[in-house]
Amino acid sequence: MLIRHILPAAVAFSAILGQAHAAEPLQLITREEAGLPTASGAAASTRNLTRGPGIDTLSTPDKGVDGKPFRLSVRFMSSNGVPVDPATVRVFYRRQPPVDITERIKPFITPAGIDAPSVVVPSGKHVIEIEAADKEGRIGRRQLMLTVAPQQ
Repeated sequence: MLIRHILPAAVAFSAILGQAHAAEPLQLITREEAGLPTASGAAASTRNLTRGPGIDTLSTPDKGVDGKPFRLSVRFMSSNGVPVDPATVRVFYRRQPPVDITERIKPFITPAGIDAPSVVVPSGKHVIEIEAADKEGRIGRRQLMLTVAPQQ
């Protein structure tokens, strides 16, 4: 009888906790990571020069304000109709040494792209490199430059 009352309450509590957690913005880059030395050549070519999938970052703003969430939205464009394999997507913060932030963003990766509705980044200039391979193993890369102003 006690289980009949406790179990529904526990399920309801976990659902509320899950909703509160989902509403919090994702800390894409920590302040400690932002303090690492800048990677040499971080602003190198941002174009995909292979026949692998294209990566379109145009819907993600290139400017932001420290502490204010923004949407990180990336679209994968297949080449010759071959879809992207989401398991191959890697996301790096270009610092010395590079910081692999794939696990943080993994819940938002789909075959169509990356759609993280609310991320925060500390102030500064940040280069994010996104790499994805299609089902035939061809790789596409793209760099995204984020300039985040301090809070005012």
